[in-house]
Amino acid sequence: MNILHISPYVPSVHASHAGGVCMGKELETLRKKHNVFVLSFINDEKEEKLVEKEFKNDNKSFFVYSNTYTKGLNALAHLNKPIFFGIRSSRKFKRLLLNIVRENSIDVIHAEYTAMGQFVWIKKYFPNIKFNLVEHDVTKQSYDRYCKGSSGIKHVYQKWQSNLVNKNEEDYLKKCDQVFTLNYKDKNLLSTYYGIQNVEVITPYYGIDFDAVQNIHVEKEENSICFVGLMSRSENHEAAMRLIHIVQDLPNDLNVKLNIIGAYPNDELKSFESSRIHITGFVDSIEEEILKNELAVFPLMHGAGIKFKILLSAGLGLPVITTDIGAEGIDEEGEYVSLVKTDDEFRSEIIKYIDNDGLRKEKAKQVKDYVLDNFNWEKTENLFDTIYR
Repeated sequence: MNILHISPYVPSVHASHAGGVCMGKELETLRKKHNVFVLSFINDEKEEKLVEKEFKNDNKSFFVYSNTYTKGLNALAHLNKPIFFGIRSSRKFKRLLLNIVRENSIDVIHAEYTAMGQFVWIKKYFPNIKFNLVEHDVTKQSYDRYCKGSSGIKHVYQKWQSNLVNKNEEDYLKKCDQVFTLNYKDKNLLSTYYGIQNVEVITPYYGIDFDAVQNIHVEKEENSICFVGLMSRSENHEAAMRLIHIVQDLPNDLNVKLNIIGAYPNDELKSFESSRIHITGFVDSIEEEILKNELAVFPLMHGAGIKFKILLSAGLGLPVITTDIGAEGIDEEGEYVSLVKTDDEFRSEIIKYIDNDGLRKEKAKQVKDYVLDNFNWEKTENLFDTIYR
């Protein structure tokens, strides 16, 4: 089968963000049994290096450079779309898309992220082509939350964007032949919001072979907790700052050490570096950094969809304390992760785990077994074998 994989970011298991890693694993899986072409955007120097390293001599892969200038022009030219969709409305991308489909008898387009659903118009010119879309999160849910948390002019802007998202996301999804989500909650949301029924759930790839890390032996720091995330993302920065203030108000005699793990911390975050709080910045092995800790805490307030950093921490055997937003698509009932809301509840839960070694070890085993049993990439491979045949 001839498949064209399209995405807003370079798909690679070595990408610096969870979505790119998951896309890379999908691409790797599809290429095992199919003739797969790639069409994607290059958004920064890191992605440019990935392309140079992994796609240099690949005559089936095509890339379009995207920067602040081109994104701005595209957004202004497509004000009928949410800005996050409009920035991807590239003329060059559209020309390449048509040429690849025409010249290579493409049977199926496998698109990643809602924004790429806008290219479903290709079915008008090639009626027999299938168009499948992976919703990495339900965009309407994210924008509804932005509206709820804003006021004044910002609220007016977010409401405008939310209305555009609602209209465009529904339009794209209803034209797709197959929709994938990364968890069952998002599948249910698509049914509730738009009445979409042709949805299958793929288990996301979180960038690690847990079998391979079982032999990593890292000495744990006593009374240590961690937060993990790409710090250039606003939701991660806000959650990290919240956790710092939570930890600062813990009793001093607990001697809790906080490690904020993730690349691109800004100056505000780095200013909290102390004997009690460590801001790692980029690390060579995120698994080893996580394993040094006894507990993972994620006081997330924004975002939607599954959180790979929480899956990773849980799969490595750390008890997890988080919010309902952090648990989305993983354990929304709080059976395996500890669900809390307020800062005081976070403090109480942290103290409970720090003071009880037996509870900590028991919860660590439970959550690790749960993740390994329920987020297994083999399930996705079997699903792709069914869909792409």
